[in-house]
Amino acid sequence: MTLTETLSRLSVLNRDNGRSFTDTSRLDAISSSLKAAKYSRLNHGGLFHLYSLKPINEISRPVVIISSHVDCEAGITRCFTDFLPGGLMRGTFDNSITNASLLYLMLEGRLPDNVLAAFTGDEERNSRGAEDVIWFAGCSGLEIECVIVLDVTDRGWDEGADFTVENNFWSDSLGAKVIKAAENSGFTWRFVPEDPGNIPGYINGRNVIPFEADEDESWEYDEYYAQCFSLCLPVKGDMHRNEGVYARQESFKRYTDIIAELAASI
Repeated sequence: MTLTETLSRLSVLNRDNGRSFTDTSRLDAISSSLKAAKYSRLNHGGLFHLYSLKPINEISRPVVIISSHVDCEAGITRCFTDFLPGGLMRGTFDNSITNASLLYLMLEGRLPDNVLAAFTGDEERNSRGAEDVIWFAGCSGLEIECVIVLDVTDRGWDEGADFTVENNFWSDSLGAKVIKAAENSGFTWRFVPEDPGNIPGYINGRNVIPFEADEDESWEYDEYYAQCFSLCLPVKGDMHRNEGVYARQESFKRYTDIIAELAASI
């Protein structure tokens, strides 16, 4: 599948009630897509599906978890993707579009074998899925290097950003690696801090949007002392309405590429 075909395939609903999944249409599409891939699902319960290239007992180094929520806002009653003239797309992309980026990279074999892919529920309310991921990792004896949270954002669109780095709950050493990868990508990007009053010195001010980043799963992962940050795709419009939002096809591709680059460089 191409990247855009992957997005179209995942443009279906997925719901939960905060305790369990009640509509698994998108999770089922992910699982079906991975049948011929080398990934296996590690867990059998909880508000998440966690995939790995290796069995747990063969993972000998700290893992990078890429977390992408599959639950839809309650107001969304249909999911769609339309491809428009001029390189634009319109659809209900919160959060099918980052689900598609992650799944595409898995299918293409572009992620290191210490990367675990988590498709989580309940992000739109209490981030119970992220909490369940942390609980599972702890019970399984997995050491977490960091968590990369994938989501859409309404920041950076006007600046033409291909992606944003947000919610920097990280050490300076990890943060410097992330920002170096962003700078070396050659793409347009912006930084949205968790604290606008504390911008790391290794981030050029020209890339900073000086407002506090919105809450997402990174806030939950941080509560459990996991180093984490959000990597977001800028969109235009109200992401919680059936009318959908606009996204740039070229930015979608570049966003997917930077995920792979960060996973390899951390």
